[in-house]
Amino acid sequence: MPVFPSGEWMDAFCAQLASQPEAGRVADAIAGTYRFVIQPAGRLDDQHVYQVTIASGVNGSPHVTWSIDDGAAPTLELTADYERWRQLISGTLDVPLAIILGRLRVRGDLGRITSHAADARPLLDALRAVDTRWLA
Repeated sequence: MPVFPSGEWMDAFCAQLASQPEAGRVADAIAGTYRFVIQPAGRLDDQHVYQVTIASGVNGSPHVTWSIDDGAAPTLELTADYERWRQLISGTLDVPLAIILGRLRVRGDLGRITSHAADARPLLDALRAVDTRWLA
């Protein structure tokens, strides 16, 4: 069970996203780079920044990879503290309310993502599907 946040956790997330039933269609609709910024809070002392790149693949299978942030402008950036990420991953965060209250900050091509909201749903499903161990 991978610890969040870590490279091992990001590997598991990418595998979950690539294995979603509609992964190929989703990759076509929301291809791009997504930056996850995890701010220190609770047991997390340092900021962690990861980039997930989603691209159309071969034979309908998407290409999903992650890397450490390279500073390039992402398609979409999600920023929250560790505790909010924990709520997001466990499915207990009310995402629209968290955005309104500034607890989850979203930057980037919101119009494109909003127009493909149904296609973006597998991103949340993949987050929740990773069997996660939290910092103790």
